[in-house]
Amino acid sequence: SSTVVRIPVPGRTPPYSLAYVDLDDGPRVLAHVLGGPTDDPVPIGITVHLISPSADGDLQVEVQ
Repeated sequence: SSTVVRIPVPGRTPPYSLAYVDLDDGPRVLAHVLGGPTDDPVPIGITVHLISPSADGDLQVEVQ
């Protein structure tokens, strides 16, 4: 599941994408999506790459 957040919240500049990601090792995580569309949610089933956490400690993934 994924969504595009368009509402401003402290410390975040909209729009930005969030997605639940099933990792190969089993856990499901909520992560910020980098390199994906900001107008539409990221399509379900695409491959993403887990990258280093942000400076705020948020998990991040990149669209392949």
